[in-house]
Amino acid sequence: MKISRLALGLTLSMLTLTSAHAAKYRVIELPLRDKGVNSFATAINERGDVVASIESPFNPPIDIDIIDFESETLIRSLTDVNGASVGNINDADLLTLYNFITASTRGSNIVRNNFFRQSNESTNPFLQQIANVQSYVLVNNEAEAITGFDQVSQDLGGLTKSADTLVKGINAFSMTVGLAEAPYRKINYRNNSGDNLKYHVSDFVVRGFLDINGTTFDVMPTETIGGGISVANDINNSFEVAGYGSIEINPSFEALLEQCDDEQERGDIPEEVCVRSLRDQYLAAINNNLNSPRGVIRPIDTSYLRRAMIWEFNAQGELLDSVELGTLIDPVPGDNRYFSSRATAINNNGIAVGASDKYFQDNSSSIIEMAAIFDGEETIGFIDDQNYFQSAALDINDNDIVVGFATKVINQSRRNKFFVHDYRGEVTIFPDDFFNSSSSVARGINNNNLVVGEGEVDTDLIGSRRSEAFIYDIDNDEFTNINSLLSCDSPYTIVQAMAINDENEIAANAIVYRERSAINGELALDAQGNTIFGNVSVAVKLVPIPGGTVDDCDKNTLVLDRKGASSWYLLGLLLLPLIRVFYKK
Repeated sequence: MKISRLALGLTLSMLTLTSAHAAKYRVIELPLRDKGVNSFATAINERGDVVASIESPFNPPIDIDIIDFESETLIRSLTDVNGASVGNINDADLLTLYNFITASTRGSNIVRNNFFRQSNESTNPFLQQIANVQSYVLVNNEAEAITGFDQVSQDLGGLTKSADTLVKGINAFSMTVGLAEAPYRKINYRNNSGDNLKYHVSDFVVRGFLDINGTTFDVMPTETIGGGISVANDINNSFEVAGYGSIEINPSFEALLEQCDDEQERGDIPEEVCVRSLRDQYLAAINNNLNSPRGVIRPIDTSYLRRAMIWEFNAQGELLDSVELGTLIDPVPGDNRYFSSRATAINNNGIAVGASDKYFQDNSSSIIEMAAIFDGEETIGFIDDQNYFQSAALDINDNDIVVGFATKVINQSRRNKFFVHDYRGEVTIFPDDFFNSSSSVARGINNNNLVVGEGEVDTDLIGSRRSEAFIYDIDNDEFTNINSLLSCDSPYTIVQAMAINDENEIAANAIVYRERSAINGELALDAQGNTIFGNVSVAVKLVPIPGGTVDDCDKNTLVLDRKGASSWYLLGLLLLPLIRVFYKK
């Protein structure tokens, strides 16, 4: 049944509170526990292959050649200075050196915010750069590394592991796409005082990539001055890649980059460091734009004009074509600001979805970002900005049904509400979720018209609210907490469902309470030598259980059947402990 028919009778007939959990899914934790501290799933294909990333990879390489082991701080902190200085680093000193390097370089990472490691200051160019995010594809439950643009370093005896790499999408042929930083390399520089210095530099901030059987292909932006910027978010079975890229550089930003060519203008530093410093400043600015509460007015990018793009490849990774997509704005005369768009997903019909800048309520002084559909040369909006002041489309299935979220004010607070939009039927609905003021986001949809995502399950208006994953059946208008579909004794709380394939297998993120790990991969211990326990984020695959039955559980579960009445109410809260996980396209 198409959603356009459903929308006419979207009502609620019966609410039931039961104490039953349906054992209809089994949880398979992806084999990443030996790779890093936390893991996060991103997408799943029809074969059940999952792409995922780890945060804080174990046993990072330490470049001892650039560490001052005569530093009084290190002498006081290390247990074996002499051993560490020749590369024999024990577990305690590995943690000390890792904390020293990472605390002095960069803060967050591309998993925890939208796309990049966030920094409000330029990174220290004299220190080694250590990646905080690594990615994998799980084929037959075996983890295969996706290394992005990383390169082998002779000093480290392997990959530099200096560049964050985040995989975002996978097609039926297990071709994957994502985004990654350029690896950092060392350059020597003799300054005017005669000092020989070693700087760490990279060639671009972030670039999309296509990975085919371990071979990486660049997904290039149109504008590459200063490295440009591109992101690859999704790939379909025709090898079309959806994302965004820089198509034009701001003349003032270009002028700043050109100053790096002039020794007098840039000062006593290498040209590469000058360019990197400017890119870092741009990186901080765009992160602030992407992560700030946008409200009604969204900051406009000032360095590059970014536009949604579709790149077409062949099965061998050769680029056949690239298309720049439009925006929802028809600028008023004299408005020369940069207006951006981005594509987050693409279906097998070649239709992409994402978001675009837009005048808020036709007021040219206020810019918002709203959900958009990119169909050929058309850019189509469908969310009413009279009631919603931000939105984004995050996925589209081959039935041309789009899902995502839109933001509105509920009880004087901003709340996201997940939507389902039938592009062909031109009908948009906002299904009931956990309760009226719960924030919810739809992340993925399959061709069976099943939608997955997450929503808040706490009603407390003070502090952060816990979220849990949901599955929504469009054809039957059924909304279900995924945790109610697990066995009663499951140790996992599913907090976020990222994607679902046509076998109804789900790529998801869970919280489990267990022993925590240190950066060396061993159990984390407190000062008294006791094992530290805590909540850990793990990537999981949820697999349907054929003929799954309902088991009685001690936990109250919300069961919703909405087939006739006019409204529905909050009946209960799931009180499982968990932490919030933020994951945006």
